[in-house]
Parts: sequence; C-alpha cells; structure tokens
Amino acid sequence: MPHLWSLKRWRLRFPASRRRLPATAPTPRGVGDEPLSPLQVAWPEQSESCRMRVMETALSADVLALLETSGLPTEDLRAGRPITFLAASLNGELLGCVGYESSRDVVLLRSLAIQPMSQGRGLGRQLVVELQQHAKAAGGRTVFLLTTTAAPFFEQLGYERVARDAAPGFIAASTQFSELCPGSAQLMMRRL
Repeated sequence: MPHLWSLKRWRLRFPASRRRLPATAPTPRGVGDEPLSPLQVAWPEQSESCRMRVMETALSADVLALLETSGLPTEDLRAGRPITFLAASLNGELLGCVGYESSRDVVLLRSLAIQPMSQGRGLGRQLVVELQQHAKAAGGRTVFLLTTTAAPFFEQLGYERVARDAAPGFIAASTQFSELCPGSAQLMMRRL
C-alpha cells in the first residue's frame, strides 16, 4: 500500500484529468479527488490541511534576506526599483520567491531564490510557471533572464540561450544587465 506522502507527490505530477488511483489505494482523508489549484500545492511532509501559497508580495526583509543568502544582487532593490515579486510560503514561512520587471511585452525574470530546505522539490519550477502566467496576464509576451549558474534549469523550462547583444532595449538598459550581472552571465529567453 502506498504511503500518503507518495500519493500526494503523485497528485502533483499528474493533473486530475489524467490521474487514476488504483482501486486498492486509499484516498487521503480530507483531500478527495478535487484537483489542486495552480496556486496551492500540497507539501508532502506537512499535515493534509497545510497548503503552500504562491502570491504577489511586496519587497520585505524576509525576501531581501533570502536573496542575499542566495547570493543574488539586491542593491537596486534597496534603491526602490519597481519589481513585482511572487513568494511561496507555508504557514507564514517564506519558502521561495521570484521577481520580475516589465515594460510593455518584454519581461525580465530576476531573483529566483529558494530556501535550502525547500530545494529539489519543484518549487523553483512552480514559481517560474506562476511568474510566466502572471506576466502574460499583465501583457508580457517574451521573458528574458540572466544567469551564471542556472542555465540548465531554465532550459528544462523552455528557455533558450541568446547572445547578449540580441537583448531588447529594455533588457539592455536594466540595472541587472548593465551593472549587476557579470558579462559572463548567460542571457536566456522564452516566448509566452
């Protein structure tokens, strides 16, 4: 008989339309067959009533601390640069965040950071997907990012490496591109 943890993990990987539990597998109490919404993901180690929430948030001390701990630049954020952040939290504890800047249809993804205890569980992927949906709803058509270490991760999410000199004006003029990231940082893009 499968453990409750493995059933919940299985629910994350397969949408309700493709999900079929074996006849002998117990249905977790209180969960039923309702699909999880994209903004609520079951966290396997927690009790059934706990849900992780992804929501738009303001720049806070917790977000800044996570970014700094992750080695990401924060100088322009402290200066009040307008950035939209999405944060994932569980019971009020920040698990991860991602930010973006936008100008019309061009979006700059920046500051994806996950708490060490939450890494390797798909949270970064979920935050990027949420950011893409959020940006698309706001009129974004193309997402760009700069990375020195995470190019393989973003390639798995459909991002392509592009030459830095191919960056649109908004991206090239950003503080992230022109000052904070080294010239060796890889520019990547994805159309929404």
